[in-house]
Amino acid sequence: MASRPSATHGEVMDAAERALWEQLQSDSPERARQALFRQYQPLARRIAWRFMRDDPATPVEFAELLQLASLGLLEAIDRYRPERAVPFRYFCPRRIAGAIADGVARLSEVNSQISTARRIRRERTRSLAQDRAQPATLSEKLDLIGDIAAELALGLMLEGSTLYQESERDPARDAYETLAWNQAQRQVRTALETLPERDRMVIGWHYLDGLPFDEVANLMGLSKGRVSQIHKAALALLRKRLSASGLIRLEG
Repeated sequence: MASRPSATHGEVMDAAERALWEQLQSDSPERARQALFRQYQPLARRIAWRFMRDDPATPVEFAELLQLASLGLLEAIDRYRPERAVPFRYFCPRRIAGAIADGVARLSEVNSQISTARRIRRERTRSLAQDRAQPATLSEKLDLIGDIAAELALGLMLEGSTLYQESERDPARDAYETLAWNQAQRQVRTALETLPERDRMVIGWHYLDGLPFDEVANLMGLSKGRVSQIHKAALALLRKRLSASGLIRLEG
């Protein structure tokens, strides 16, 4: 009797994989999901490398690309149906690549927002530090730092009065602390209305509307440097009026 031909390695793997997909539909799919993930993780890694190779200017590190690819692979495993005629090795690459592309877009947007926020904070600090006398002693240096910090705090109050939403409150936050903070913000906003019109425009557009100095300058037909000077003077005047009225103590 002729012996039966032995199964090839590919046929054995296909049979084993079919068993994993069947197990994935059972009441205990965890091990099957893990095994399928390990089996196709090299493919996900290759797709991540290909994305890095084809777009070397991407602002995302390879570790992040690999993470996105892995998440895409897991999503593909969960969405795949074995009864489909398309084998999983052909089904998953497009899903992995899509997960990478979508993730990179989100990360790029977040990185851009972080970069913009950092640039705005640097502009504010430079604005408040410009044209001040260079401190000679440690005490004078500390006074200068205190002045700048107080004026930056005013800006945060103005910014927070726009960004802070009732629905976003931390329920664990102390009620008195919340009330005091809200009152302080209202007092700053009230004092803002007493500033000269040009000062109100710069402070309002920058802090309440979130425009960087260059955009404020375009709106006002001024140079960015002039807007920076107005910003500094306006916060100093705002601080002075608040302190003089006794509403908020912002001493350096």
